Formats: sequence, structure tokens, C-alpha cells
Amino acid sequence: MQETQKIGESLANKAIWAVLGCGALFVVLVMNGGLNIGNVVLSLSIGALSAALLLAYWHGKGGSFFIFGLGAPMLAIIFSDLPNFLSLAWVINSFFCGFSVLLLLYKLVLLRN
Repeated sequence: MQETQKIGESLANKAIWAVLGCGALFVVLVMNGGLNIGNVVLSLSIGALSAALLLAYWHGKGGSFFIFGLGAPMLAIIFSDLPNFLSLAWVINSFFCGFSVLLLLYKLVLLRN
């Protein structure tokens, strides 16, 4: 079980780079237009949910958390309004941003190394 906790810690240590990368991609997407704030909020929250479920799995809470954590991104796609490819880019980037922000908070609050 100790090895799986190290996976979460390893990802949390890299989360700042993911947040910065997502921020840079947000700048590119803003320049191209097509913002749907509902899609962004939904994807950010589902990304955070997915990270929380996977952290629960990595801390030994059960295999069902792994399945739900990997299935969560489908919710973002199913419930988003995707009229064009740019909307899909917003959803994907927002998902990863929410995922990495929660991992960054996990590192800052719980690991404090």
C-alpha cells in the first residue's frame, strides 16, 4: 500500500507544472474565443472529483474509487455542450486544471514537505 501512496505524492509534486501548463493553454484558448463558462465550471469540478477519488484509491480506500475516478472524465464529456472542437479543448483543459489544482492543494495542505 505504501507504493500506491507514493504515486499520489509524486503526482502532487508535479502539480504546479500542470497548473502552469493549463494556465498557458487557457491563454491560448481565450485568444481563440469560444468560452462556455458552464463547461469550464463543470469540467473543473469533475477534474477535482476525479483527483479526489484517485487519491482515495491510492490511500487504500478500495478499488471502486479507482473505477469511479477513471470514469469521471466521461461525465464532463456527456454533460458538456460541445458545438465545436474548441469547446472540447476547453473541457479537456479545464478537467486537467481541476485535477492538478486539487493535487496541488493536497500537496500544500496535507503533505507540507
